[in-house]
Amino acid sequence: MEWKSSQRVSCVNSDPSASQSMQIMRRLMAREPLLESGAEPAVVGIALQRTCARVSHRLRDAMGVDGSTALLARALARTEVDHPVLKTVTHLNGNGISLDGVSASIDAHGVTAVTAGVEALLAALVDVLSRLIGEDMTARLLELDAPPAPSRTGGRGQAS
Repeated sequence: MEWKSSQRVSCVNSDPSASQSMQIMRRLMAREPLLESGAEPAVVGIALQRTCARVSHRLRDAMGVDGSTALLARALARTEVDHPVLKTVTHLNGNGISLDGVSASIDAHGVTAVTAGVEALLAALVDVLSRLIGEDMTARLLELDAPPAPSRTGGRGQAS
């Protein structure tokens, strides 16, 4: 299944890498089979939440809490103005930025606005990360078909 966004996401910027970021984001979204058009809002909420959880876990595992928080903060800074719904999707907690408010946001703002916000956030995250480690490594880090590698042990950035 290929994720087909209905033009809800504007380009992250005019940089050619933005279109690559959008492609990676669409592949991330396509990995969740429940994100089909016409699904009930609660089902879409569960699927979006699983996508956010998978991306957050992989990011924290690879970059540590501090690194993933910094990357998510940069992506949020780029998207919150156009997608204010992200303020209810994201929360700052002891483990950095959490993306656990998807269902509550859908209840408050509707499935279309939340989906567009999550898409924009993921595209911005991919773009920021791609600029740091390259598109191929970003795609591998965020969307490998294999289960995530075991969490790193030791160091400040342990995932919990």
